[in-house]
Amino acid sequence: MSDPQAVLPEKRVTAGNLLVAAAVVAVIQLVALSITSQNLPVYSTLPGPSYAPAGTSIAGSAVNAVILVAFAFVMTVVLVWLLRRKMVLSFKVLIFGSVAFSAFVLTLVTADMFAVNYLPASFELPVAYGVPALIVAALAYVIFVKNVPWLGTVMLAFVGAEVGSFFAETLSPWTALALPIAFSVYDIYAVFRGPLKALVGTAPNIALVGMSIKAGEFTIGLGDVVFYTLLPSLALYQFYPTFGILPAALTIAAIDVGTVITLFLLSKKRLLPGLPIPILLGVLVIVGFLV
Repeated sequence: MSDPQAVLPEKRVTAGNLLVAAAVVAVIQLVALSITSQNLPVYSTLPGPSYAPAGTSIAGSAVNAVILVAFAFVMTVVLVWLLRRKMVLSFKVLIFGSVAFSAFVLTLVTADMFAVNYLPASFELPVAYGVPALIVAALAYVIFVKNVPWLGTVMLAFVGAEVGSFFAETLSPWTALALPIAFSVYDIYAVFRGPLKALVGTAPNIALVGMSIKAGEFTIGLGDVVFYTLLPSLALYQFYPTFGILPAALTIAAIDVGTVITLFLLSKKRLLPGLPIPILLGVLVIVGFLV
């Protein structure tokens, strides 16, 4: 589900709809920071990184990222194959399965921590299991029954924020930095020449449901949302004890400036990768604090 995606405009690019899109992204990033802060007690108890097949060194982190990029490539090829053979139900089942699994597991943690912190003890189990079930049910309705853009956007934006937060808190720092960089490079290939271009071009009305959100007049890929939230969450997680929220705030500002630049360039292009510019600016901020 973390396959990067393009951003697409639906109307003429104006300053107003650029600001609306940036505001939507900023709200999702703030939600991710809240989730990161709330779930820290759970993820801090993990004995080690949740994903590190090649280790946690700089070189190993790069390999970890490449493995995930390769997985995303294979998944996208499979999705294109299904659509070209008009196997729409199988396509939707695969999309729903990957998103719903992440949504249920991560929301279970988020809802449980929220209940523990703010609600009476008797509410913990109903909230912890009821909220994830409702989100999965809403996703199923949007994907299989009727595409309701605002509902799909709210559900997927929340799930994207949870995934970004989860990566920031459970990956090693170098892998968490290498991952968005690797996907940004892949994003350029995937959008202009790779399987993602074929996926969107084959059946856009089907391909984008369950894989993208509406940000005003723009459609932004779910994978982009994950990485737009990963870096600010990482900045908060790594630097809060020393620098407070400043690194996270600056990372959000850098990513959102990059998002506006990317969206503005859509006045000349119909389809653009959504990751390279925002991720480059966000990574530069984090590296600045590391050095």
